[in-house]
Amino acid sequence: MAQTLDQQRAAHAWQCAVKHTRLDGYTVLAKSAPALVMGSGLMAALAFWQSRRRPPADALVADLLSWLAARKMLPAQFDQAMSLMAQQASASHYMALTDEVLALLRWLRQFASAVENN
Repeated sequence: MAQTLDQQRAAHAWQCAVKHTRLDGYTVLAKSAPALVMGSGLMAALAFWQSRRRPPADALVADLLSWLAARKMLPAQFDQAMSLMAQQASASHYMALTDEVLALLRWLRQFASAVENN
């Protein structure tokens, strides 16, 4: 039986939560991430987290970009992804990327809290 896209998102989010929740601050970032993406935009949020140069922020960026790469929406490498979004992505593609990240974050924020509290 084939997984739905939402089930695939959940599976990816679960793997990320199990792998990274042990990083101090990852759960807090995952919980606050949707607000930052909605308030500042996807590119600004990714740039902010990347600039932090801390393990939880690096992990969150990698988790989001690896999902978008698996969906064949962006490269998994930060520099390439940002370049593509800035120079080549249409408004509709950028909105689709943002929607996909927010859909993944709905799962990730819940799973990170569950794993941390377990």
